[in-house]
Amino acid sequence: MIRTLRNLLTDTKGNTLAIFAAALVPLVAMIGSGLDLSFAYMAKAKLQNACDAAVLAGRQSMDGNFWKEANEAEAHKFFDFNFPVGTMGARDVSFEVDKDPDDNAQILGKAEASIPTALMHFFGFDEIGVQANCDAKRDLGHNDVVLVLDVTGSMQDAPSSGGASKISRLRQGASGLYLALDDSDNGSVTRFGIVPYSHTVNVARSLENRDFLRDQRFKGRWKYEVCKNNRGYWRCETEYSQNRPSEGWSSDRSYYVQNLERNSSGWALVNVRYSSWARSDEDQSLTAFRTSGDGCIVERGSVGNSDDRIKPTVSRADIDNRAANGGDSLLQFGRYDPQSHFWTSTRTRNGIRFYRISGNDIQVGCPSEAQTLAEYDTLNSFEDAIDAATARVTGGTYHDVGILWGARFLSQSGFFAADNKSEIDGVGVDQHIVFMTDGALDTGEVLNSAHGIAHFDDRTEGSGSLESRHISRFQSACSAAKSMGMTIWVIALDVTDTDGVKPCATTASHFYTSDGSDLEEIFENIGRGIGNLRLTR
Repeated sequence: MIRTLRNLLTDTKGNTLAIFAAALVPLVAMIGSGLDLSFAYMAKAKLQNACDAAVLAGRQSMDGNFWKEANEAEAHKFFDFNFPVGTMGARDVSFEVDKDPDDNAQILGKAEASIPTALMHFFGFDEIGVQANCDAKRDLGHNDVVLVLDVTGSMQDAPSSGGASKISRLRQGASGLYLALDDSDNGSVTRFGIVPYSHTVNVARSLENRDFLRDQRFKGRWKYEVCKNNRGYWRCETEYSQNRPSEGWSSDRSYYVQNLERNSSGWALVNVRYSSWARSDEDQSLTAFRTSGDGCIVERGSVGNSDDRIKPTVSRADIDNRAANGGDSLLQFGRYDPQSHFWTSTRTRNGIRFYRISGNDIQVGCPSEAQTLAEYDTLNSFEDAIDAATARVTGGTYHDVGILWGARFLSQSGFFAADNKSEIDGVGVDQHIVFMTDGALDTGEVLNSAHGIAHFDDRTEGSGSLESRHISRFQSACSAAKSMGMTIWVIALDVTDTDGVKPCATTASHFYTSDGSDLEEIFENIGRGIGNLRLTR
């Protein structure tokens, strides 16, 4: 017996198995804990991503600093999408989100879950708890936003889907932009400008006398009779005579005669360019014009041209350069004055009696006054401004005129540089144009527009049709604005062909189409896109 015991004590066979068996338990615990912890870390990473996405989505969906049930639901929707049921076998998943009681601009989120263990449950550890904290807020930032709004005649119509008119839908929907950017509690400053446009814009009140021509000439088609002075009395004949005027400027440069043509009745048709002597309101001062409320403009010639011709391209100089004084005529705008084009009384000058041929087929109109950038303390005051700017709904559609004046109102280096700061208290000011139209260009030959009457004036240069020249100019103005740091958002309202306006948007995500029923939602989305969001934890 003693020998047997002694042999067992000295026998080393099978020791490795015994040692392995003894070490297996801590080895399993070590490997199991590593494996289970790695799963827990991966689950925590997914939980954190879902939490971050949720608070960003919730903050993005807020109108200003107003936290609503819908915003909370939006946050939960994004959390559930990014951390669906069953992810990593998680149990007891919870997510809570609410506004920071100490900061109205920030929302706080917290997510928790239990991850079941694969091996550690053998040692009494059935699950590992994971947690993620996430906060999001809108950065302190300042925004200058100019709304360029189509107020042409077609806006009076209902959209193809029916219901209220497009202009009424616009008035209601624009409030969404204000609500989405109402961050005044956070110290941010947001200013809004409004440029209603048709075939011209009403901007004179925002400018100065030096910005307008005093000696303004138009072109028009007129009848004439050759008249003779006989002992102080004028006798006018309906036939040609040796006294008919030759083509060119009159001696006092008060009118210009072009293209005499005899017709069957013995009358002639004459294209006449005339100056202020032929104006029905020739005694009106520039100040009276600017402050009349009917201060629509005739666009100046392109900067760099020696005449009033308008190029199909728009440069930064076209946006920014301004007349230095009252004599800087190449940088001055004309007064939109249909009455001068439609002057119907007779006037005898240099032996010629002029009559205006019927202008009933000439389309005219002046939209409501544009509003330069300003802060609006309440939603009601903003809505009142929108209503006033869209009160007149008439005319054709010159996208290029609208976007050009939107850029002029917004530029920090042009007409309104003194008021348009690049930063406030060291914080930058972002610049945005929200351009909304309900259709394609309407550039009729007999439309009395900011470019004159195309049939008579032919000021718009370029190749192709008149419409294609204006499209080129519109897209060029958009490119010039974007090159100056302006972000452009485009809304095509009830438009089937968007090829002409879509390229104006900064990116594809800055372009929206609407049937009219969702305008407020679209304006809200744009407002949320303008705000700068960031994770704070």
